[in-house]
Amino acid sequence: MGKSFLFLFSIWLSVLTLHAQTTSSPVPAPLKHDFEGILSFLSSDWMEGRETGTRGALMAADYIASMMQLNGLTPYGDAEIKNITGSSVNPAQTFFQSFKIIRCRVEKSSLELIRSSSEGEPVIIFAPGTDFIVDPIPFGREAEAPVVFAGYGIEAPDMGYNDYAGTDVRNKVVVVVDGYPGHADTTSLAWKKLGRSFEDDYATIKKKLKLAEKHGAAAVVFVDPDVVNSNINEPTSEDGAFENPRHFLPGDTGKLKIPCFTLGTDAILQLLNGTGIDLPGFEKNAARDFLPASRPMQGKKLRFSVTVSSEEVMIRNVIGMIQGSDTTRNIIIGGHYDHLGVRKGQVFNGADDNASGVAGMLALAKAWSSHPGKPSCNIIFAAWIGEERGKLGSSYFAMHSRLVPRQVSLVINMDMISRSAPEDTGRIGLSIGTMTVNKDLRSLAKNVNSKLEHPFVLELWDVTGASGSDYRPFSDRKVPILTFHAGFPDEYHTPLDDFARVDFHKMEQILKIVNDCLWEALKNPPERE
Repeated sequence: MGKSFLFLFSIWLSVLTLHAQTTSSPVPAPLKHDFEGILSFLSSDWMEGRETGTRGALMAADYIASMMQLNGLTPYGDAEIKNITGSSVNPAQTFFQSFKIIRCRVEKSSLELIRSSSEGEPVIIFAPGTDFIVDPIPFGREAEAPVVFAGYGIEAPDMGYNDYAGTDVRNKVVVVVDGYPGHADTTSLAWKKLGRSFEDDYATIKKKLKLAEKHGAAAVVFVDPDVVNSNINEPTSEDGAFENPRHFLPGDTGKLKIPCFTLGTDAILQLLNGTGIDLPGFEKNAARDFLPASRPMQGKKLRFSVTVSSEEVMIRNVIGMIQGSDTTRNIIIGGHYDHLGVRKGQVFNGADDNASGVAGMLALAKAWSSHPGKPSCNIIFAAWIGEERGKLGSSYFAMHSRLVPRQVSLVINMDMISRSAPEDTGRIGLSIGTMTVNKDLRSLAKNVNSKLEHPFVLELWDVTGASGSDYRPFSDRKVPILTFHAGFPDEYHTPLDDFARVDFHKMEQILKIVNDCLWEALKNPPERE
């Protein structure tokens, strides 16, 4: 009888333990009214698109800091010295972590195609802004060099594909095609072999440019087959048909030092003319045969020059804290507050990207600061600057914070949590990223989601090595990650990403999941390497 009692007691205890592990947070999750007004103001024209290093971003930072102060958060930024009449000078903590970045702009650029005499006119002068645009680099550069076609510009020998195998690109201009084998055909052999994560792991533009630089290239010419197929004469960058300034942290060893030229249709056709390189044929063969097609472009040289101006700009993160009973352990909840600013007279309001993440962070801060008693550890609430310019704010914090990685139990990142992808017609999709080692966080996310009245269809993915948002500086330091993303809407990075399109119900449900995940992480710190 004693053994039976113990057996039944152990089952009862297990049930209680399971129930305790799946209990919702005692702190109510934010509702629409907790974030609606914040999101509306951050994404209004008053904020001028919140571009890094502009007046709009400074105003947004002031507003976010005022909301943190209103909610009773403890400042977690720099110490500021104030002169108070009749008293000594004392440092006071602020909500701002300020730091300098270097902003580079292209002042003047040129690009000329030098061909063998048999091709007709030996020199073709391309027009900046019409035939090409060039990304700013920290220093000016000029050269004349032979041209090499390097396919997709990918080096993935462990996956059986390498555009650089047997190809010498040192001191040459490398022509690189957008995409990767099979990216346009999900039924192809290449797509099935490489999988969906291949782009993040090997084929982002940034990784292709750094790889070309690593192999000693003098410059990169970036070619988008869709531009040729659509007969778009003006070249387009990642952010539209204009040249952007580039921003770097001082001493950043990861900054690109060689120029990247992006060509329009006419310039691409003239560059490829007489080489035998057919872009649609190349893509079809790469998808079917999984073979690179790199080769020198005989009789072709490019002469280029890039003149750059640089300036120092002061920018700032906005950071507040709720002190916990264990002050040696910290959970960080953050999202970036910068967006794309004003371009060609149009304000890019960035309601979803990422006024939504910051509004959600501030709503959570209000909920937790209003709750009596201390959380089990410090909760740090952060609004990062410069995500659109290379995760500048989160990178600076990770490098210069008073915290060491082992003192951070978890980083929760929210980036675009108020819309859905066009194919998500039911508005039921939610992407949650974690690191490979954090099986416990993936299980937690699934469990918390299952308790919603209408659970999301989750995409649980591995952030290890990915660089899409402000989780990257922390995942690089092996800090556990939960990053939330609701989907890329059609209006992504356009002036139409505005407050009127926000899906308040979806955002409210996502914040319920975030809130419960935070509660569970406070009770049970995630596993880590």
